[in-house]
Amino acid sequence: MEKLLALAQKVAEEAEVFTISSEVTPVQFESNRLKHIQNKQSETVALRIIKNGRIGYATTTALENRAELVDNAVATAEFGSQAEFQFPSLQKYPKVETFDHTVESVTLEQMTRLGEELISRVIKHTPEVMCEAGVTKATSTCSIINSRGGQTSYRQSTFGLSIEGSLIRGTDQMRWQKPSYDSSNWQNARQKCQHDQCRLFLLRTGLPVP
Repeated sequence: MEKLLALAQKVAEEAEVFTISSEVTPVQFESNRLKHIQNKQSETVALRIIKNGRIGYATTTALENRAELVDNAVATAEFGSQAEFQFPSLQKYPKVETFDHTVESVTLEQMTRLGEELISRVIKHTPEVMCEAGVTKATSTCSIINSRGGQTSYRQSTFGLSIEGSLIRGTDQMRWQKPSYDSSNWQNARQKCQHDQCRLFLLRTGLPVP
């Protein structure tokens, strides 16, 4: 990051570099069965500059191409918005809890079992429902430095659940979908989703709610 910042400072009045490293593990279910388990890791580097009073911006996933990243940021600055701000200097920021270390320790077995439990609660009441579900955990680290000495970093965790289903009776078909529940605390997401998702499905189908 420091090398990229130094390179950008040679061609711009101000510069800011930030990196985001993330790991996402989704467990997907389809037709009431486990479909696949994935693990995705990524790292993105972004450069924002102020050149001739205008904002330039560029991103890359290949940090070794520093010169190309700087050139791209300079090129966009030619048509960028007018910069009516300065990057912040080094200062203290309030601590905001965005990371739950227990998310990292949730196993694939636990995630798979949770997805199976969500589906089971629906089809136990109405066996003909065909469900799709997803259980995803993610962690990320963001670091920022700029040419005025400002710098900070933080870690973030997310645990998300979603479920949807189709109910076909004769020529009638009803499809139900609920936005996913996301939380930095995986137990909170688990409990809320299990209760609300099943209740909502029964209400929308007109079936009695236990």
